[in-house]
Amino acid sequence: MKGLVRFEDSRLPVRRIPLREKPLQRYFLPYRGLVGLLLIAITWPLSQQTSQNVFFPLWLGFILFIDGLVLRRTATSLIVRSPRIVAVMFLLPYWWVFEGINEITQNWIYVSTENGRGIVDLIESSLSYSTVIPVVFEMSELVGSFSFIKRFERMRALVLSRRQVIFTAVLGVLSMAAMLVWPTYLFPLTWVSLFLFFDPINHMAGRPSIISQVKKGDYRMIVAFGLGALVCGFFWEMWNRDASVAWEYNIGYLDFARIFEMPLLGYLGYPPFGLETYAIFHFVAGLLGWSSEAEVPLSSEALPGTA
Repeated sequence: MKGLVRFEDSRLPVRRIPLREKPLQRYFLPYRGLVGLLLIAITWPLSQQTSQNVFFPLWLGFILFIDGLVLRRTATSLIVRSPRIVAVMFLLPYWWVFEGINEITQNWIYVSTENGRGIVDLIESSLSYSTVIPVVFEMSELVGSFSFIKRFERMRALVLSRRQVIFTAVLGVLSMAAMLVWPTYLFPLTWVSLFLFFDPINHMAGRPSIISQVKKGDYRMIVAFGLGALVCGFFWEMWNRDASVAWEYNIGYLDFARIFEMPLLGYLGYPPFGLETYAIFHFVAGLLGWSSEAEVPLSSEALPGTA
């Protein structure tokens, strides 16, 4: 133990590092963040010039960049804590669920894509969709690293009885069914129903859940994932606007005041989508027995230099 310093943090395993007489200068950005910036710089222009889908490398670069920012701010990150959790996130292209729902609601269509490529198109699409969960978790952790989040740690508790929790799960099923029956008017339920179903299941199974946190008056996770998904939505729409392989929206009575391709009120779907992503991934992580590794640490006090 001589010449070593022991560090402990509830978010990290115990670490022992060599004692230095002079502290190292704080780096500008970890290498993964710099690699991410390089990928973005290369693929963003390419997305506007090529007919090939470069969504995956563009968003992989964004994920690496955000993970590097989080690591610099908090000394931990999703990739540092559990690489296998990150691997599971990439192996779960759950956006296919929403593509299936969109076959009924017809809220968006893809343009400038090649048809009839079969397995190639399936692989490309799955790669693109595989970035959704990790980028939402990464951005939410970045949002949660800022000191303002502590304002939502001790608020009025919302305690649901077991009967109310079960009713919430049933409501999720009913809202999904109603949306599929009347998609023209109820399509916004796409971004709520899955959360209403999966979060109560996580709560009753003892996994991380929003219900468990608001029961203690802690609303930080709601804010972090709501804002995190909204920020991701901004970049999704910004990079979609001039991309040669892109999508267009048709959301009926909400279709006005567009920002990029998305109507203004359409952005209201991103915060609940963030909560859906949180609930669905914790359901999967819970099935694997990895729930604790998938939890996102949030700041309750400002870290030095992070406010």
